[in-house]
Parts: sequence; structure tokens; C-alpha cells
Amino acid sequence: MNFRAVALMVFGGLLLLTFFSGSYQPTVGVEIGDRAPKIESYLLDGTSFDSRNLEGKMVLIDFWASYDASSRVESYGKKMLLERYGNGRFVNSDSFVIVSISLDRFKTPLYQVIERDELYDFYHLCDFMGGESELAAMFEVGGEMMDYLIDGNGRIVAKSKDLAGISAALEKLEAFDGSRYARNQR
Repeated sequence: MNFRAVALMVFGGLLLLTFFSGSYQPTVGVEIGDRAPKIESYLLDGTSFDSRNLEGKMVLIDFWASYDASSRVESYGKKMLLERYGNGRFVNSDSFVIVSISLDRFKTPLYQVIERDELYDFYHLCDFMGGESELAAMFEVGGEMMDYLIDGNGRIVAKSKDLAGISAALEKLEAFDGSRYARNQR
């Protein structure tokens, strides 16, 4: 093995270890490894919402719209993810929640879809500005629907345009035995 390959492996390993140990402080952004932007808004029922209150939890930030066919199809999948992983243990996280950010412009269709699809267990946010939403701008979401998976430390650990990518990430992160990692660090 040549020197470059060994150096690259060592550097990559150190970078990975700092990611999991928390010693590296990432910048706020929307790429994997970045600290997710803080969300301060209101839920659809008028209750104030601050994403800092979800620290310690694995959070799915789900951008969707009631008029988007693929979003509607994935509604059932989101419910199944919450059912399966809601009380799960993950790297840096002790449970799983979904923050549902709608890119709708009109209240009535949004409320009807939430009721029809029985999406009651999510944190629902919407500023009714559609694709020009401030929340969408923070996460650099244009007209495309996007999902971000954020760990208990507020870092983005996965992002995907569909739930299959998020589901795969949850499965990998849940399977990680954090106690084994902690023992190896002593």
C-alpha cells in the first residue's frame, strides 16, 4: 500500500471519529455533516415551535405539499417510519419525531389532507407562502420536496428526495451499537 492511500485512510478515520465525538463544530448548512438551521415558527394550531426543543431526538424534517402526488403517496410511509422508530435509540438520539413543513399556499386543502391521511402525530408547520416559504429558503428547498434527517446533536446525517433514503439511514443508525463505540473510546 502506498503512503497516500494510508494517509487518506487515517485522515478519513480521524474525520469520522471527530464527527461522532462532537469535537468538530460544523457550520450551519444543508449538507450532510452540517448543523441544521434552527427553526423558530408556529405549528398549524398556533403553538410556538423551536427546533432546539427537539435536541436529543432523531428528527425528520419533511418538506411536502398537499397538492404533490408523491408527497401524498409517502404519507403512509412517514406514518410507518414513526410507528417503527418513534421509540428507537440511535447514534446521539433517543427517539424519532417528524417535523412536517408544508409548502402549501391554502389552508383548507392542507387541513383536509392531514385529516384524511391521519397525519396527527407530526409537528406541522406551514407559512402558506408555497415555494417562497422562509422555511424552504433556510433549507434551500426550491419547488422540490426534500427530507432531512437530523441527529440529536442537530447535525444532518442524511438527506433524500424520497423516504427510501431516509428509511435506509434510520436502519443503519439504529443498528449502530453506541455502547460498543463508547467502550472503544476509553
